This record gives sequence, C-alpha cells and structure tokens, in this order.
Amino acid sequence: MLHISSTIRSLFGLIPLFTSALFTSALCLADQLALTNGDILNGTMQEKTEDQVLWMSDNFGLLAIDKTRIATLNGAALDAPTAALFSNTYNGDLSFTGGYSSGNIKREDWDLDGDVEWRDGEFRYSSEINFESHSLDGSRPAEQYDLGYGVDWFFQDKWFWSNALSWGANDDRSIDQFYSVGSAIGRQFWDSEITSLSAETGLLWISEDLKDQTKDHRLTWSWAADYRRMLGNNMEIFHRHGLLVALTDMSDSEINADFGLKVPVVANLFTELKLEWTYDNQPALGTRSSDSQLTIGVNYSW
Repeated sequence: MLHISSTIRSLFGLIPLFTSALFTSALCLADQLALTNGDILNGTMQEKTEDQVLWMSDNFGLLAIDKTRIATLNGAALDAPTAALFSNTYNGDLSFTGGYSSGNIKREDWDLDGDVEWRDGEFRYSSEINFESHSLDGSRPAEQYDLGYGVDWFFQDKWFWSNALSWGANDDRSIDQFYSVGSAIGRQFWDSEITSLSAETGLLWISEDLKDQTKDHRLTWSWAADYRRMLGNNMEIFHRHGLLVALTDMSDSEINADFGLKVPVVANLFTELKLEWTYDNQPALGTRSSDSQLTIGVNYSW
C-alpha cells in the first residue's frame, strides 16, 4: 500500500512538469491549415485574396494555396466569421440545475452558474458567479459560492496580459472563506463562432481561512486553458481546466476541470451536461482529495 501511494505521489508530482512542457509547446504552435486531401500545414497566414491564401509554412516556407484546396483553418471554415479581438462584443451564459425530493429521502440540490464577457477595443472583461447548495434529510445545507472578475489586455493580436481576482467559500472542502489575486500571460490561439482555444500561465496568490480556525496563504504557479467547439446541429462541447502548484512546496498542487456538452432546445436555450472535477493533494483536515459532480441542467446563452 505504501509503495502504491508513493508511486501515485510520484506520478502526480510529474504533472506540473508535463503540463509546463505541454503549455510551452502549445505556445509555439502556429495556426493550422487542413487541406481537402487530409494534409495538415502548421504556419501563419500572410494574406488572403479572393482565390488564394498565402501561407508561411513552418516546414515548406511561403506557399500560395487555392482556396478550393482548403478544408479548415484552426478547425473552422476558412471564411467563417471570427470574433475580432479589437472590437466591441458582449456575450454570456447562465446555467441552472436543481433537484428536490421528499418522503423517505428528503434532498435538495441547487447549482447556479453565470458568466458575462465583454470586449472594448483591446480590452476583454469578464465576470462570473457560482452558487451551490446541497442538503440531505433536513441537514444544514453545504454551500459553495464564488465571485470572480478579470481583465485581459491584448497587447498583440493574439497575446494578452490577464489580471483576475476572486472571493468565495466552500463548505465541502472546509474553506470558510478564500480570496485570490493573479496575473498571467496568455494566448488566444483562435476564436470564432465555431471554435475557440486560449491558454495562459502566471502567478496566483491564494488566501484561505479554514473551518478549523487555521489559515493557508500561498503563492502558486498557475496554468489554465479554455476550449469549445461547435458540433453538428449546433451542439457544443467545452472544456476548461486550471492547475495550481505552490511555489514554496511543489508537492502542494490542485486541479480544477470542467467537461461539458450543450444541446440546443430552442433559440439560445440549451440542455447542458457537465462534469466538474477537483483534485487537491493536500486538502483541509477531514476532507477528501477528490470531488466530482455530474449535472444535467438548463443553459441560456446570448
């Protein structure tokens, strides 16, 4: 048993190195052009004319490619409308999941998530709110809530400087109150109505007041990514994750990840299936390292 536990700890200790290498390689990735014959060309688009695309290939240099030979650019149609980074846009999501039962078992579960994002020129602003409440057989509800706000400054076409803060609490993880302040450098690899991918890395300061009257303050290295893609019939898959590693104790790590699918019901209204997973290898006393939750609810997007 000790051997297995030490092996697991060793494997988990490799995660920061693996994810750091993955992020470094991701930052080095250029745009990706898929041809109709199945070939993939990594590089950068230099110019797009009515009939051709001038493509600076990482392997073959400057190429002139007929548009009829191009299947997708970064997973989207070549002429698909894109969300301009330096323009004014506004969008958001609101998701709700609830459950109530009475009789032999009395149970209440409520989950509300909302986020809003708006862009003003080279700045992108975001705010988010999350509230969860769970109770069984009339017990005191275990609640979790957090509020967040962030500002991204696009100092280049796809590169941005991100600054964010958050505040909240989590009864399930014995956190009476927490706040965090962070700064990171990120890249918006692509962003269109069909697909989007961004990643960022930086530093995050976390302060936690635990229910056993102790406090935990730490400076962490952070790595986060956000991906979404439209499927047929306007379905959408999405994935978000964040990795935190304490700089004073590299064995103190935490991962938060969401995986989900949105299926359209009517205009702007979706059924959302989402798996939320958290792993903390040094949790508060009396709590487990891993938490997961699978929910099916209603999502409204605009």
